[in-house]
Amino acid sequence: MKKNVKLLIIIAIAAVVLVGVMLLLIFLPKAGDDANPMDSIDKGIDMSTSVDENGMHQAKINTNDKGEIENNSYGTLLEYVPAKISTINVENTSGTMEIKSETPVDDDGKTEKTVYTLVGFEDFSLQAGFPDAIANDAAALDFSKVISLDGAKASECGFDSPKATVLVTYTDNTKAKIIVGGDAPSSAGTYVKFGTSDTIYLVGSDAVDSFSYSLTDMFSKAINDAASNTDNSQYSKITLSGKNFPQSVVLEPNNDGKNSATTVITSPKKTYANEDASSKVSGAIRGLFAESVKMVNPSDAQLKELGLSDPYAAIEAVYPDTTVSLIASKPDSSGKVNIMPKGGKVVYTMASANLPWVDMSYEKLTSEYVLHPLMSAVSTLTINNGSDTYTFDISTKETTTTNEDGEESTTTTTTVVYKDNELNSSYFSTFFQNLTLLTKSDTTADKPSGNAVFTAEYKYSDGSTDTVKFYNADGNKYLAEVNGESVGHLYKTNPSKLIEQVKTVANNKEVTDFAA
Repeated sequence: MKKNVKLLIIIAIAAVVLVGVMLLLIFLPKAGDDANPMDSIDKGIDMSTSVDENGMHQAKINTNDKGEIENNSYGTLLEYVPAKISTINVENTSGTMEIKSETPVDDDGKTEKTVYTLVGFEDFSLQAGFPDAIANDAAALDFSKVISLDGAKASECGFDSPKATVLVTYTDNTKAKIIVGGDAPSSAGTYVKFGTSDTIYLVGSDAVDSFSYSLTDMFSKAINDAASNTDNSQYSKITLSGKNFPQSVVLEPNNDGKNSATTVITSPKKTYANEDASSKVSGAIRGLFAESVKMVNPSDAQLKELGLSDPYAAIEAVYPDTTVSLIASKPDSSGKVNIMPKGGKVVYTMASANLPWVDMSYEKLTSEYVLHPLMSAVSTLTINNGSDTYTFDISTKETTTTNEDGEESTTTTTTVVYKDNELNSSYFSTFFQNLTLLTKSDTTADKPSGNAVFTAEYKYSDGSTDTVKFYNADGNKYLAEVNGESVGHLYKTNPSKLIEQVKTVANNKEVTDFAA
């Protein structure tokens, strides 16, 4: 038994020794080969960097006696951080621009956030992230391969018409020049030249793509700011003008307490506004963000070309904290408009769908209802249905009660009296709703003819009155008139029912809800 154990131990030791010998044979240099195993690791290209007598960063690729690159691999041309940049001059196919970089230092000697400005446009807000992207690309630059030492492939690599030429000045008073050529096939990267050398390098496209930004890319797309709080979000007056508005249209909040509309049109004629249309207008004035910046500092000729010298639409809105004035061009075939603050220096592009006031009109803004007063504001309703006159006295009372928990609740009670008889308030409410929710089929200024077939006069608690009249018109329509002003046509179906319903409700009988 002991012999067997001993034999097994000897066999195990022999196996370990055999494995060790095999590994040694694998990793030891072959006969006649004195290479180090670490030589298989790519240490990058053999190169050197320097600063010439003009302060320009240069790079030199070292070659062997035959003028060849022995290890054509990666390397580093620049190795700064954005905070060490003073200025960046970019010239590309879109034009030229100069970016100034400043990194403040606080009282404790700690660097703060770098601030970028466009020289000549110091008062303009810049698009967040865009200056940073250019600075990051201008601070450090690596390459993956040398394409040509002497520029022999310059045309092939796109340097006859380079994408961009960049000159960077650093805080140490040195400079770097980067010329961006074309893109390599199969998305392999982008060709660049560095310094004053003709050497062509291959770099990652994302390392130089920001150098193709245009001047307009740099500016913020925020056309204006949103209201800082709810107190400043409510306008006191909105004026629409321009070629799309033969007469200026003025909107104001409706504070009369007599009509359900939240907005009233005060010009060119006073009438109540359509809730949906007026809210779309007021909701597209502040806090606007453009799709793109079209132009900066346009000339008079350019404004004319952009359709802004004589704008298609203009809007002015007065708020507690500011007045917003904007002008816009006519939407093009794709629904885009040029827009800018009146008297501003930046032209933006937006979809007209996001600027509903551009294509708005007085007709679209007027209420869809002939007249929609609040029953709680009416003290007397007088109806003439063409043959008889009915006068309803309306009184509304609010009662506030407090429960055991101290919670208040308000109850509104409406009383309607006709010829000293109190009517069922729900019957009258249905009739009143049918009357005040009559909708127009169009907006027109046609003059009526003949006598009115139906008249409703509302006398309000404040002593004022509104009078609505319906006249026969062509076909199956009536022409509606409010306070002597034609407001539009409406189909006869429902108004004709009211001629009979007024008799029914006066007799304290139930009427049918038109909306049912």
